[in-house]
Amino acid sequence: MANQAPATAGAASGSVVLRDRFEIDPAKPLPDLSSPQAVAYHCEDRRGAGRSLMALICRPDLPVRAGAMRSLKGVQAGGMLHLIDYGVVDWPSANRRLVAVVYERPAGSRVIKAPSTRFDPIPENQIIKKVIKPLVTALTEISTRGVTHRAVRLDNLFWFDKTKERLCLGDCTTAPPGFDNPAAYEPVDMAQANPEGRGQGYPKDDLYALGLTVVSLLTGRDITEGWTTDAVVRAKLAQSTYAAFSSEGRVPLNLIEFVRGVLCDDPKDRWDLENVDLWLQGRRLTPIQTKPARRAQRPFKFEGREIFTMPELAHAMATRWDLAAAPILDGRLEVWLRRGLEDNESADAVATSIRMAQAQSNDPRQSSDLTIARVLIVLDPRAPLRYREVRTTLDGFGTAMATALMQGRPLRSYAEILSRDLVKYWIEGQGMYNPELGHFESQFKDLTANLSTPMMGFGIERCLYEVNENLHCQSPLIEGEYVTEIRELLPALDRIAARTDPKTKPMDRHIAAFINVKWERDTKVQFRALNDPDPQRAAIGMLSLLAILQWRLGPPALHGLSGWLGAQLQPIIESFHGRTRRKELERQIPQIIRKGMLPELYNLLDDQEERAKDVEGFAWARAEYSASTQQLKALETGRIARDEQAEMQGRQAAAMVSMVAAIVSIGIVLVMRLF
Repeated sequence: MANQAPATAGAASGSVVLRDRFEIDPAKPLPDLSSPQAVAYHCEDRRGAGRSLMALICRPDLPVRAGAMRSLKGVQAGGMLHLIDYGVVDWPSANRRLVAVVYERPAGSRVIKAPSTRFDPIPENQIIKKVIKPLVTALTEISTRGVTHRAVRLDNLFWFDKTKERLCLGDCTTAPPGFDNPAAYEPVDMAQANPEGRGQGYPKDDLYALGLTVVSLLTGRDITEGWTTDAVVRAKLAQSTYAAFSSEGRVPLNLIEFVRGVLCDDPKDRWDLENVDLWLQGRRLTPIQTKPARRAQRPFKFEGREIFTMPELAHAMATRWDLAAAPILDGRLEVWLRRGLEDNESADAVATSIRMAQAQSNDPRQSSDLTIARVLIVLDPRAPLRYREVRTTLDGFGTAMATALMQGRPLRSYAEILSRDLVKYWIEGQGMYNPELGHFESQFKDLTANLSTPMMGFGIERCLYEVNENLHCQSPLIEGEYVTEIRELLPALDRIAARTDPKTKPMDRHIAAFINVKWERDTKVQFRALNDPDPQRAAIGMLSLLAILQWRLGPPALHGLSGWLGAQLQPIIESFHGRTRRKELERQIPQIIRKGMLPELYNLLDDQEERAKDVEGFAWARAEYSASTQQLKALETGRIARDEQAEMQGRQAAAMVSMVAAIVSIGIVLVMRLF
């Protein structure tokens, strides 16, 4: 990451130091302050600023919100923990590099210390002062910096002081947006997505979570406790969030307006930060209640359930994917839409979706999956994009794909979503167009083009880095080095050179894609050479690409990487025809390797003048060899003897002619002197 800094051993035994300043003690975990995906440890500031600190050490198999870290560093808002610094450290127990985030340590405890536990409720006459105002102030502050919190929930609230007067939001950077939120805290569209695919969202989504948090704080318990994700989604689709959860806790009259406004299920009508600010100033606003989905006259029976609305049916089919194809393909769904719901427009759309999906793929499995995915969009356009095990918002697609890769899950479904243009179909299904959807359509069109290019530097790997700006390079060679910036790549390769098999190439599909995305200069020539089937051209392409990076970005010497590359250069050396030139290269290459200079190594091996001399010399050698071969054949057939005899006779005749000419010349000279 851009803020990456080397970690060194601390003064205390076994400690780790971030940026030569923050000393983190792995022997002193702070379990009460840990986040679900990051363990908290005691931390001290070497500059002695007098602050009590803690450091969160992130998981290696989950994307972090590096962009949010960058934006929130140094921000001091009354209703949230102060993020002091962050970076990558060498973590001893993991034997790799991990992200560390340093926060100011709250003096108080969590509001709820463990799941299912009760706590002292906050009186309704204090809820605005202690909770709503400071937390809305914090959300407004980070919103001005282009960040959503996406981790607003009861178990992520802390008392900043021991007197329990200041409430603050906890960490929001060590996991994907919304990843740790129970489904109840997510709007219904995001609740239907996989946790890693919920996306950055909007400030309205943070306010939605705040509404449920406020009800829990008034009640003295987590009102979402015991609700499964499926139960939450079904309740929100069948009723509304407010109707489903208001019965779990009494909402005072003076807060009903606020709670209804922020819990509105239609994002267009849900209160935003401006609406909440007006309400806090005393303006009375009337929240608009979401209209329930149209109910059918008779139910659709699916897996033993009677379902009356299209969104509920879409959710049921998405959660039982393999069983959804039968009622779609046999016509039962279309009949129900026409007769039960009297919705001929949706029925026609379903029939069209089936025909288009079947025409798009000859593979029975893909055809079935495409049919289900398209039909689900018809039934509930607001829901996330769903395809087999993938359920994601467009905003969360990149994070979901990165999480799948980092956790060892296949990316086949993501590739099929791109190659089958499902995103375009989802956008068309929204029935409206706005600039944001236009941005997504353009972005996914580019991703599809990259996916269809099989060369190194493209493919699914490039798609991964295009939609995850801060994702560290996932190459198995350097994944543990946590490289997020292009200038960190060569030093990382240099560090691992000594412990890597020299026969392994220091370039794979991930490193190539990482360079192609992060290095914005023109490298088309290098990538064409890198993908050349000729091993010599491919080796030159690899060396050229890495040499350009060292030339432009440094460091001045890469001894480990140079030695590693030296073991990869035999195809280039052997491409020279001249034995003398090959011996010269074998003598000069070790000298340059000891300097650690890749550009100099490249210039030596790709010297066009020397290459031209070698080609010319080889051409002369071939011509001489051809002449010698022909002479040998002539000798073997006896023709050479006749040629030699003719040559001898010719020489004798020439001698006689020369003698006669000399005598005549002498005679002429004598005559001229006499007369």
